[in-house]
Amino acid sequence: MLMFAVNGAVVANSSQESIDSHTTASGERLLYLNIDASTWRPRGRISFAIAPAIRLKLASAGLRVSEDPAMPHDATLKVDYREERGHQIAVNVFGTDIRCLIRLDDPQGEQSLSLVIHESPSYTDLTSAPYVEVVEKLEANPYFYFLGDIVRERLQTHVDTTGALIRALDRQFHRDLHPRPDTALDTLVSPGETFPHLDVLFSESAQQNTIEELARLKDSRAIDLLERLTSHANQLTRLRAVVALGEFDDPSIVTVMTRVAEADRDAAVRSAASRVLTKLSPH
Repeated sequence: MLMFAVNGAVVANSSQESIDSHTTASGERLLYLNIDASTWRPRGRISFAIAPAIRLKLASAGLRVSEDPAMPHDATLKVDYREERGHQIAVNVFGTDIRCLIRLDDPQGEQSLSLVIHESPSYTDLTSAPYVEVVEKLEANPYFYFLGDIVRERLQTHVDTTGALIRALDRQFHRDLHPRPDTALDTLVSPGETFPHLDVLFSESAQQNTIEELARLKDSRAIDLLERLTSHANQLTRLRAVVALGEFDDPSIVTVMTRVAEADRDAAVRSAASRVLTKLSPH
């Protein structure tokens, strides 16, 4: 279970300062990306490709990115990625804790977005590869997985971080409902077919983690999306959405919970919806 707290996974906030709009010669807005990464591991070797991962997220969100500070840009995204030595696992064997600080500034240096993402391996029921485990947890962290969407929303609409997260999850749900049709190129045999895109690989876990985070935040803007997610094809996603809605003391969800409790094809989802209805019922 994810813990989103000051001492756990994520602290996120955004100011109401808007980012000044400057344009490049091409008329497109430009984001300067500044990544600083370090690790405690021997020889300073970072196995996780943090820079390519972030560049891909930003590009996938439609953002034009440069790593040249001399080029005129609309905003600066500063990423401070740290792999720190965690708890001891065995003799001379330690886990790795990941702390990623992300800040979006306008050209005058005014902060518009600040994220602190912290992930650690479980340290209980350890896998044979705790480093792989903690990297996978980072990949499925809502604020890291949807980083491109969050940054784009701050640049274009100035919506706060929670609002950006809701919009990003909504877009992902829409893609699930309306997948891109296959083309002739999709049928070509390629060695890359055995390596799915990371956005696809972690999409389900990131989606479910985001639902849990929206439940923790209890922002009423998420209710409509959570209600629609109770019809998702994935049973675990539906279950998470039902449980998340149970965190809202809002009578408007009774109709949806009644439908789910009566008609969902999964017993666990029906049972969860019934518990929400009991919670909402007057005593």
